Formats: sequence, structure tokens, C-alpha cells
Amino acid sequence: MLPALLMAASACVKPKIYRAELALRQQTEAREQVLLKELGERKTEVAKLTEQNGALNRNLGDQDAQLRNLNKELSARTQQLGASTEKLLNEKAAVESELASKNVQLAQCKDLRSRIAEVQQKRKSILEDLQKTLQKAYAAQPDISFSIANDAVVLTLPDKGLFDAGGINVAPTGKTMLTPLAAFLIERPSLDVYIVSHTDNVLPKGNKTLQDTWDWSLARAAALSRTLLREFNVNANQLQPVGRGEFKPLTSNETPEGRQRNRRTEIQIRPLLPAVPAAAVDP
Repeated sequence: MLPALLMAASACVKPKIYRAELALRQQTEAREQVLLKELGERKTEVAKLTEQNGALNRNLGDQDAQLRNLNKELSARTQQLGASTEKLLNEKAAVESELASKNVQLAQCKDLRSRIAEVQQKRKSILEDLQKTLQKAYAAQPDISFSIANDAVVLTLPDKGLFDAGGINVAPTGKTMLTPLAAFLIERPSLDVYIVSHTDNVLPKGNKTLQDTWDWSLARAAALSRTLLREFNVNANQLQPVGRGEFKPLTSNETPEGRQRNRRTEIQIRPLLPAVPAAAVDP
């Protein structure tokens, strides 16, 4: 159709004008084709961009959801951490309180042990001083032994020379043996004295008044107490006779030597000692 129109137009238009218009039309058509192509390309690019934008929006939405989940998890962990921290702080405070209490108890224990050790040393010194004084007083009588046992100074008097042949009454040599003891006790009326008599298992011959060795040992202890009271004026309130009989022997009673060793008298001198502090706290 276009050629026909051109032919028709050529009849009415000058050739030069015709060619110019024809060239313009051709340029316009070519330009239109270029624009159409570019438009198609732009549409394609827009479609791709729209698709990419959608993907980005979807990715952004996923990231936003992940971020919300992370925020929730962070909040939960923060709360959990806060609870754990509070628990740990409470436990720490409890441990510190218990430690402080233990330190107080430990200090009390140390103070108590220190006071106990101090008192025990004083008690030991009192007993040792008494023992040394008695040993000095008995320096001329080597057969008498001394020891410290059960908060008492113990003088062990041998049976030989202490009693007469009857085995009960104090012999003159026995009074000599008691003289330093009597002087010691008179100067110290606060001392308690237990006169503990031990015998062997054979009663004195010819003595029909003794039922057993308890009777015998108590009679001997009483005789020593009476001698200290009547012959030396020792305070009777200090003296306590005790009979042990044959029941705590040092050796066998099968021989005369063993029986003589078992016949002995222990003078237990008990001073008033400072009391040991009672344990008021657990060690």
C-alpha cells in the first residue's frame, strides 16, 4: 500500500521533496524499531528487577523473621542468665555467710584450745611443783617412789617397814616414813589425800577379825589415817582411807617376793586445780 501511495504522491510532489520525506520516514521507522527493541529490553530488565526485588523482599522477610527469632532467643537467654546470675549470687552469699560462720567457730575453737592448753599447763605445773617439793622432803628415803596420775601426785610407800609384824598397825619406822608427808600436809590444808591400801591374797595369820583382803586393806589405810591425825595433827578432813584388797596386784602372788611387792600403800595427793574450760563450740 505504501508504494502505491508513494507513486501517487510522486505525481503530485517534487522528486527532491519526496526523497527527503521518504528518507525521514525510513529514519523514523528505523528509530521506532530501535525504540521498540529498547522498550522490550527495558521490560525484560524491569521483569528481572521485579523478580530480583521479590526475591530480595522474600529474603528480607526471612531475615526479619530470623532477627525476631534471635531477639526472642536473646531475651529468653537474658532472662535465664539473669535467673542463673541471681541464683549464683544467692549461693555465693550463702557460702560466704557459712564461711564467715565457720571462721568465727574456728576462731572460737582456737581461743578455746589456747585457754585449755593454758589451764592444762597450769595444772601440770601445780602437780609438778608438789611432786618436786615432796621428792625433796623424801630425799633421805629412796625406797619411796613418786608419780603423777589422774590429777594427783602419788607417793607409793613400800610395805616393808611401814607396818608391824601383825600387818595392820603402823610400825615406828612407818611413822618415820610418814613424817615428811605430815609436815607437807599441815602446811597445805586445802589438799585432799586418799590413802589407798593394796594387799596380797594371804591374810595375816592369827587375825580372826578380818573377813577378806578388803577388810585387811581398809584396816591398814585407816591405821595410816589415824596415825597422821593423832601423831602428827593432820586435818582429818583431808584424809580419805581406801581399801583395794588383793584386786589390783602389780605382779603374781605366787611367791613371797611377789606378795610383798603387791602389799603397798599409795598416797594420792589431790590439789585444787583450775577447771578446764568446757567445749562450747564444735572443734
